[in-house]
Amino acid sequence: MAIHQDAKLEEATFEEIQALIQQDNRAPLIDVREPAEVALGIIPTAHHIPLADLKDALVTLSDKAFEDQYGFKRFAKDDEAIFYCRSGRRSRLAFAQAKELGYTHVRHYPGSWIEWEARTKDSSN
Repeated sequence: MAIHQDAKLEEATFEEIQALIQQDNRAPLIDVREPAEVALGIIPTAHHIPLADLKDALVTLSDKAFEDQYGFKRFAKDDEAIFYCRSGRRSRLAFAQAKELGYTHVRHYPGSWIEWEARTKDSSN
C-alpha cells in the first residue's frame, strides 16, 4: 500500500496542473519533450528543457547560465517542480533523474501533453 501512496505523491493530476497555471507564485512546470514536439503546443506557463539536457541543466550550468538558456530561475533542490512530456514516459525519467540528483519535491504529470491537449481541446469547443 505504501508504494501505491508514494506513487500518487510523485504524480500531478490534470486538475492540479490546471490550478497550478492559474497561480502567481507557481512551481515550475517543465516540458522535457524535444523542440519539434514543443513547437506543436505547450501547456501554458511551462518551460522547456529537453530530457537529454536535464542533467547538465541541473548540475553543470551556473544559476545565471541556466536562467539565460531556459528563461527562468533554476529551482532549488527543496522546491517543487513538475515534469511532463508527450505521454508520461520521459516525464517519469526526468522525475527519477532529478530525484537521483537530490531534488526532493519534484513530481511528474503522467497524463502529460496527450491528456492536456485532449481535455483542453474538448473544453474549448
